[in-house]
Amino acid sequence: MSEQNGKQIEGGEASAVPPASGKGQGGAWQHLINLLILTFVALALLAPGISSLPLTDRDEALYVQASHQMLETGNWVDIRFQDEPRYKKPAGIYWIQAAAAELSGYGKDAPLWAYRLPSLFGAVLMVLFTYGIGATLGTARAGLFAGLLAASTMLIGFEAHIAKTDAMLCATVLAAEFALARAYVDPMRTRSLPRSALFWTAMGVGILIKGPITPLVAGLTLVVVSAKERSTTLWRSLSPLKGILWMLLLVLPWLIAIGWISGGAFFSQAVGHDMIGKVASGQESHGAPPGVHLLVALGTFWPLSVLAPLAIVQAWKVRREPAIFFLIAWVVPGWLVFEAVATKLPNYVLPFMPALAILVALLLDNGALGPARRGWRVSIAFIAIGAVLVGFGLNIAFLVYQGYASWQGLVGAVAVACLGFAATRLLACGRLLPGLAATVASAGGLMLLGYAILLPAAQQLWLSDDLAKAVASVRRCDAPAVSVVGYGEPSAVFRLGTNMLRTTAPVAAEAFRANDCAVAIVAAEAKDEFTAALGAGEKPPEPATTVSGRNLNGLKLRTMLLFVKP
Repeated sequence: MSEQNGKQIEGGEASAVPPASGKGQGGAWQHLINLLILTFVALALLAPGISSLPLTDRDEALYVQASHQMLETGNWVDIRFQDEPRYKKPAGIYWIQAAAAELSGYGKDAPLWAYRLPSLFGAVLMVLFTYGIGATLGTARAGLFAGLLAASTMLIGFEAHIAKTDAMLCATVLAAEFALARAYVDPMRTRSLPRSALFWTAMGVGILIKGPITPLVAGLTLVVVSAKERSTTLWRSLSPLKGILWMLLLVLPWLIAIGWISGGAFFSQAVGHDMIGKVASGQESHGAPPGVHLLVALGTFWPLSVLAPLAIVQAWKVRREPAIFFLIAWVVPGWLVFEAVATKLPNYVLPFMPALAILVALLLDNGALGPARRGWRVSIAFIAIGAVLVGFGLNIAFLVYQGYASWQGLVGAVAVACLGFAATRLLACGRLLPGLAATVASAGGLMLLGYAILLPAAQQLWLSDDLAKAVASVRRCDAPAVSVVGYGEPSAVFRLGTNMLRTTAPVAAEAFRANDCAVAIVAAEAKDEFTAALGAGEKPPEPATTVSGRNLNGLKLRTMLLFVKP
């Protein structure tokens, strides 16, 4: 926004008007420098821990194993988890993960971190597109603030470390919204090939990653803006006929192929069971009433959520301004849709987090948020409070489940708390830039503490890893036939091999007898059934070793017995 019109509007309220040129303030070099800064900050915050954090259950393990099997089998069309069809989502994210593993140089033997690279890349793209939209609607400085706030949000930190769909999906949403924002501030609404290509490519890739989410979010933004303007010029500026043909060219080949291969089962499961089922009822114990997304976002969007409520109140006063209205059109209709959906998970509202970051940044940049604003000191106090609660809370959880305290974790918690207090103090004094820097550092410290220090060291929480290590230590050949009874987490498949059996005690006993080299992993409560199934008159074998631990999913304490043959 310009310095002349960006400070005040009627009634003395701060303004957030997009620049008339649609290019944002700041020359090309300034934009390049800011993008480099944000790339460095995003990687510094989000990359630590992707190689040391063990594989999590269940979603990540399902995605990673299915992508791994694409490399094993060479079948990049039909998605499988072992022999089971994996038809809940399209193939896009599996292709990207498998390609990352292939490009890493390891191929089908790629380590876990290779499958996580797309999530990290998607999160960095989110930050950069957030900057682009912020600079388009405001200034380069506002874009930088928005990018920093987005990069430091707890939810994006989580999604960057986990090999799932959400970070890459949200990158496609941001790409589409960036193209929309560029068209929105263009006073002539001219057709631009790069802009239209970005918009429709983002739509197509988004569909291939997670179905209708990207078209839903970007489409609702387009519809609301067009309704407000009572015009279709924004829609026409995106070359819709050519764009839709290009989008279909990206999407239809795989849809036709999987429809043929699956005999239509993909559409019945992905659309009929997964998508419609989530709308109608809470699937997988994730049902919740409307309003839950809003409450959960107060925690998952921290530290952005500290300033977002004040920004929302202020934005409502200037809601007719073009930049503010664009952000409202982005967030409100889509958020209401997800609140109405019965199934609720924190990642569902991630596509709206950057819009809130941009809103906060615009208002910080033009002085609408600051120490003079009522409620400022109370709000920013939650930066320090959140840093203390999460930092020491992680250490308490580590002590409870691991049985001892981590001195690295305690030192990290103290450092994070100090950064949180420094951020609160600096922002209270009106020192915006150093205050935001301390806020980002505090959030980055929490990510480092959780993903690179405490969680990897919490060995009691990673039972699948412990089982894989135990099998490697007791096996009598390079590739034993492995059966698992009483423990069905998908991470065990990735760690123990695609051909391992997750089965019942009688079937495991039969496999144990039939193979010359075999390992049976049996839950303690199923031991008697397993040994009885081995055959009457035979002396029951003794376990070669015992592994006890929990899995991060459910945290249930389990004791597993390993039987080895010969």
